[in-house]
Amino acid sequence: MSTEPQDEAPQAAAVEPEIPAQRAEEPEPAAPAEAPALLEVEDLKVHFPIRRGVVVERTVGHVRAVDGVSLRVPQGGTFGLVGESGCGKTTFGRAVLRLEEPTSGRVALGGDDVTALRGERLRKFRSRMQMVFQDPLGSLNPRHNVDMLLSEPLKVHGVGSKEERRKLAVETLDAVGLPKTVLERFPHEFSGGQRQRLGIARALMLRPDLIVCDEPVSALDVSIQAQVMNLLDELQDEFGLTYLVIAHDLAVVRHLSDRVGVMYLGKLVEEADSESIYEHPRHPYTKALLSAVPQPDPEKEATRERIILKGDLPSPANPPSGCRFRTRCPWAEDICAEVEPEWREAASGHKVACHFDL
Repeated sequence: MSTEPQDEAPQAAAVEPEIPAQRAEEPEPAAPAEAPALLEVEDLKVHFPIRRGVVVERTVGHVRAVDGVSLRVPQGGTFGLVGESGCGKTTFGRAVLRLEEPTSGRVALGGDDVTALRGERLRKFRSRMQMVFQDPLGSLNPRHNVDMLLSEPLKVHGVGSKEERRKLAVETLDAVGLPKTVLERFPHEFSGGQRQRLGIARALMLRPDLIVCDEPVSALDVSIQAQVMNLLDELQDEFGLTYLVIAHDLAVVRHLSDRVGVMYLGKLVEEADSESIYEHPRHPYTKALLSAVPQPDPEKEATRERIILKGDLPSPANPPSGCRFRTRCPWAEDICAEVEPEWREAASGHKVACHFDL
């Protein structure tokens, strides 16, 4: 009886060499989780009806301004949307904010379905999403001084007393680089850059989660553009803002954005992080846009190869069959007219809608 425990001791020691093999089979650490999305857009469509008739009005077609766009923007991130005039990018931005009614699709902000909101619930929800418009003068009421312009959003949403609203206005003006002495001045008394700062200040008054910037610097001089872009960067860090930047200037989008989407005739044709899409574009349309950007290096500029697109942007009321870019694409083949290209991942995080790997 006493010898049995002594016999078991060598057996226990023999198990020890198996331990390294067990450690080798341990799973590798999981990859860092993707940042949670603040803005999620799924298959968003905005179609405007074309109506004919005087006595009896009837719908004879639709303008497909936005035709099935999906994207996500993480909290504190910036998504840049680029494309030539008429591609639907501004309509997309307005539909995200419900300034245009979506035909179908879903827009969610912080998990809340914006497209399902109606009436008073939608009005209250608008405090979480604001817009900086392209024309700073046209977006500001010429009969209101700065104090009234900045206080009005707070009045609409019942925020604070008159003194509290004025104090917040002064703080916001300071954040955008304007002194409190401008409170009694009117929009026409400011320069273009100052008016755009006022537009940004008004968007900040309710401390929103999302700001849609529609061509925020296109109406400004080049020197002022840099100041406003740097201001947007600083405000994002200070207030934790999330931006959707809409522009046709590729340099502006590259400076501001973490991810970039290229839009053509109501659809996204390419999406990737900012560096990837500028260094390794995969869609012919993106390649053509980037080839038109002047290079500051004279040697690179001399050897820059331009891709000249033939023809005009087709009508969104009657888009081409298959690939919508095929009528202007230098690499188009027969399959492009017959089959619409799938939205696929060509590389890690790099999505493109094209039949070919260019």
